[in-house]
Order: sequence, then C-alpha cells, then structure tokens
Amino acid sequence: MERVIIVGAGKVGFHLAKVLLESEYEVAMVEREISRATSVVDTLPVQMYRGNGTDIETLKDAGSEGARYFVAATGNDADNLVACQIAKQRFHIPHTIARVIDPANEALFKALDIDAIISTTALAAQTIRNVLPSNGLRLTSIFGQGDVELAEINLGRDSSVIGLSIANLKLPEDCLLIAILRDGTVSLPRGHTVLNEGDRVFALVKRSETDELKKSLLGGRS
Repeated sequence: MERVIIVGAGKVGFHLAKVLLESEYEVAMVEREISRATSVVDTLPVQMYRGNGTDIETLKDAGSEGARYFVAATGNDADNLVACQIAKQRFHIPHTIARVIDPANEALFKALDIDAIISTTALAAQTIRNVLPSNGLRLTSIFGQGDVELAEINLGRDSSVIGLSIANLKLPEDCLLIAILRDGTVSLPRGHTVLNEGDRVFALVKRSETDELKKSLLGGRS
C-alpha cells in the first residue's frame, strides 16, 4: 500500500484524505491545530501527527521516509513551498503536490520543481486523484514536460457552447477536458454532459493551443 503524507487538515486536506482512503492509499496527516486534527481523526481512519509541516522531525515521525506522495495543503503558500522542498530534498519523496493560494506564486512553485499545483480548492480532490496513477496515466509526468498546462475557462452567457454536449464540441486536437465545476460540485465530463452558463471547465491542453481552446469555448453565438 502506497503512503501519502498530507500537511494541513483543513477543508482541502480532509477531502483529499477521504478520496485517498477510498482508493486504498495509506494516509498520514500533519496538522498543528488541535481542533482540526481531532475533527479529522474523529471522522477518518488516518494517522494524525500534531506539529508543523515544515519541521523535519515532525515529518520524519509521520513516515515521510519511504512515502511516495507528499501534499502540502495548508492555507499558507510559504509553508506549502517549504514543506514540499523538505519532502523532495530531505526525504526524497518522488511526487510533491502543493496548494497555491496566490496565483502570482504559481510560477515560483513550478520553477522549484513542485510536481503539481492545486490552485482551486473545489477542484483539489479531483486534481489529486488525477495526479495519482490511474490507468497508466500520470499527470505529473505530463506537466513535467512543460508543454501542457491546466486551463480554467468560465462559461459566460455569450459562450457559443452553452447547451451543447461534450461530444458535439469542436476542440483542439491536443486537448482533454478533465473536470467541470458547477454550483460548487466537481464532475467528470462525459460525451453526453451538457454545458451550462456559469460552468468552470478545466482542461489539459498544449500551450500552443490554449488560445484556440478558449476561442472554441468562449466564442459568441452567431
């Protein structure tokens, strides 16, 4: 059973732990606040360690040595960055994932070799599920090539795709829709899924085709 370390037992950390436990991963969490730690332990069968996610001894106690995945999901960008750096450099954890609160910090996180970034709270659990191995696909490897990005597009009332199903969309060839955020709920797009006004669509797309993707989804009705 592969071990995952999650730093931060807030909303993102909790839902992520729940998803991973259901997928039969071994989950250990690090949380400094007693109330949050207690709330999670009372609900989920995780291994909880009280302390700071940037403290080497705390991370060692949590079983970082030998862990395969490390997720820094606190509400502080600096803490998340430092925690991932420690996980990668001190404990040699292969895959690090960080939550980023300020979009302006995303370039820094990528430059420092964080394998994947969570920038939307509501999409966090699904993003992590996609990052973990599934059907031979590892998104961290794709992102690592530097040629693919995660695009987020908000569908306004003038979008030409409102009312159309995914199967009827004319999208760039190198594009994959991976999630739709609607009324606070994340769903996986299928061919029969119909797009609505207000949907936030997330897609993996080659950087060279990002503009074409936005044009496909946001072009005004004729």
